[in-house]
Amino acid sequence: MKVFYGIVGAVCLCVAALAHSEELLVEHYDELTFDERLNLREVIEATFEKYPQSALITAFEDEARALEQRSSNWIAGYPFIYVQWLDDAAFGSRGIGNQEVQFGYQVPFWMWNQRKASQRVTDEAKKSVGLYARALRHEVAGLVRDALWNLRLVENRLELARQIYGVAERLTAVVQRRVELGDLARADLLLAESDQLEKKTALVQAEAEVMHARKAYQNLTRLNRAPKSFEEKQSPLRQFDERHPAVAAANALVARAQAEVEFTRLSKQGNQPSLMLGTDSSRNSNNERFNNGTNVAITIPIGGESWNAPYVAQANVFLTERIAQREALWRSLEKALHEAIPRLEVDRAALEIANRRKAIAETQLNMSRLAFETGEIALIDYLKIQSSAQAAIRDAAERAILVQKDTAIYNQVVGVTP
Repeated sequence: MKVFYGIVGAVCLCVAALAHSEELLVEHYDELTFDERLNLREVIEATFEKYPQSALITAFEDEARALEQRSSNWIAGYPFIYVQWLDDAAFGSRGIGNQEVQFGYQVPFWMWNQRKASQRVTDEAKKSVGLYARALRHEVAGLVRDALWNLRLVENRLELARQIYGVAERLTAVVQRRVELGDLARADLLLAESDQLEKKTALVQAEAEVMHARKAYQNLTRLNRAPKSFEEKQSPLRQFDERHPAVAAANALVARAQAEVEFTRLSKQGNQPSLMLGTDSSRNSNNERFNNGTNVAITIPIGGESWNAPYVAQANVFLTERIAQREALWRSLEKALHEAIPRLEVDRAALEIANRRKAIAETQLNMSRLAFETGEIALIDYLKIQSSAQAAIRDAAERAILVQKDTAIYNQVVGVTP
């Protein structure tokens, strides 16, 4: 009986050990290595480099350089050459007419304050590039955090599911031996086998969830490695402000749109003042050149605001959209922060309760094991107590992970990027 008691004692979940850490019940397998040398910042940087939206940064940089070229140029548009041919032979007296050729080079120049407005657009564009890159990196950090903590949760569930299944497997073997010895009825063996199959089903589901989480992480990061440790300390910030990466980027886009409105108002859609320098040559029908001259012409657009008004209004619509997007972002961050703070507090309180329940569950598990060994309780009662104890132990382990995940979410909301 001592041997028998020793075998039954192995049923206790708290001392169950894994003999096959990566043996799966299903064929599908997504390999992922947990690297101790890899940290959260490195994963975020690697993900950011391969993130599809990161290509926009290069495009914005190219745009800023193009705007700088426009603002630094001393002319305000396309220069062009002017050529005109005049011939009045058809109306000349006795077939004698004059022919005139005019050449000119016309250059547009900036209107008052227009170049300054263009430079402001350039400056805001340059500023927005860096802030957009920072905001995008922060966005990627949030996606990586979420993927990693979801992976940690399902990996923990799989670990516990394996332990629970191992316990059920060993219990079935013990019950089968006792049935063979005549200590228990065959109905108890069927009950133990049914419980083992139930635990096996849970293990298969846990394996599937892990594979889905691994694939999601790999799809996001394009990595086959994950950091083994990525816990964070809670930021001392209690509120987000204008320094938040997303808010700073939104403010920069609003400033850029405001600069575009002013530049559009002054541009009048390319009807720039211009200066033309040229020459003209005249000759009569006998090919006798008799006059050469110099032309100087200045053109200044006057009025036309009604034609430019739709373009200004369109720029204002874009500005209003940027302002609305910034306000919507601010509200979404307020909501996220309002949810993150109580969630963190609730999960911390729940963790303390779960740890106390875990201690009670382990005591109950030991007591029920002894009671089952001595025949004081039936197998079905022992399985009920075991199931309740396992749920308490599983809840305590999961709550500990949720507190760490909540901390990462809180840091994300207040604008902390690892």
